[in-house]
Amino acid sequence: MSEHDIAILGAGMHPWGKWGRNFVEYGVVAARAALADAGVAWPDIQFVSGADTMRNGYPGYVAGATFAQALGWNGAQVASSYAACASGVTALAAARAQILAGFCDVALVIGADTTPNGFLAPNKGERGDDPDGLRLRLLGATKPTFFGLYARRRMELFGATRDDFARVKVKNAKHGLGNHYARD
Repeated sequence: MSEHDIAILGAGMHPWGKWGRNFVEYGVVAARAALADAGVAWPDIQFVSGADTMRNGYPGYVAGATFAQALGWNGAQVASSYAACASGVTALAAARAQILAGFCDVALVIGADTTPNGFLAPNKGERGDDPDGLRLRLLGATKPTFFGLYARRRMELFGATRDDFARVKVKNAKHGLGNHYARD
């Protein structure tokens, strides 16, 4: 091992689904499963990196502290990440940086979210440079419509085929088949 190697000791998940409960409940289930999988006790965690979205209001903005409080404050440093669909990897990168900098030896990364039924609307307010808001307001294009059009453009520009896109679904279904927590 080099001085830059770190290890993921455990992982935990909450089953996929829309049950209408608070995102914190889902995150705590996953965190406790990860701790058990790693054989690490909660008091041994030195850094908590939380990921969530602003749809969940203030508790989502401060996801690291929200999860740490729900697990029972233990004195660990906390950080929160919001980067839309990249929130989880951003939280993981923050924990990795803390470990590599020597600020901690054991970190816990927790990401959880809840979503409303139906399509996600853009945030309120006028932002002329927000592609999601412009796409919806000017074109009436929801995300599935947009990504369908984007796929057609990719087919035209780069020669992608329907079979290429179908192979992605087959690959995802194959990997999810053995995971009872995966989305159906």
